[in-house]
Amino acid sequence: MKGLGTVQVQQKKFKLLGLEGKFRATYGNLPVGFVMVIQGESGNGKTEGTIQVLKYLTQFGKVAWVSYEQGHGFDLQMAINRNKMEEVSGKVVWLDPNDKRKIDPLTGLPMSYFKELDAAMGARNSPWAWFIDSLDYLRLTWEEYTYLKNKYGKKKAIIFIAHTEGSKPKLAITKAIGFDGGLTLLVKKYIMYPVKNRFGGNEPYIIWDEKARELNPAFFKED
Repeated sequence: MKGLGTVQVQQKKFKLLGLEGKFRATYGNLPVGFVMVIQGESGNGKTEGTIQVLKYLTQFGKVAWVSYEQGHGFDLQMAINRNKMEEVSGKVVWLDPNDKRKIDPLTGLPMSYFKELDAAMGARNSPWAWFIDSLDYLRLTWEEYTYLKNKYGKKKAIIFIAHTEGSKPKLAITKAIGFDGGLTLLVKKYIMYPVKNRFGGNEPYIIWDEKARELNPAFFKED
């Protein structure tokens, strides 16, 4: 346990990303290391919105998308194409953790998702931001999550995508990580709403303007 005086805390320096525009309005003044949960029901724009965030964050360094749920499938390809990810080619690595699984030498069985993720995040020159699609398929325990957060949370961004039933997380671990992390966002009808943000952002983020206007006419009535 380490104690600091008031002035020492006030004088601490933090490396901030300096987000701008609509991203600053929604996500706030993010530090380099943070934990975010983006959650919502299927068909509401979670993947689309998260890829837009990923694309923006490539300006700060290489990022990784770990596709437990979709693999290198056609649905992921379509989302990549819609968002013109070729514009940031070379800055994103799309990982399919179910392809060419590593073998644990102690058991002769495939390594756990957690062990493989830890190894990938800890590799030399690994990406600074990690998008996990999804927390429901990764099936982290609380102990595994706190291990990753304590090991990487000050120098890397960890963004979890998660499923909900209505507005409530399907898994208890999603709720726990949302409570513990710096940001939680709820995606409903192609709008991303900050539910919790320790970094100052509180404005809803429009994922797909045309579709959002069609599904949320009351939200836009003052335009």
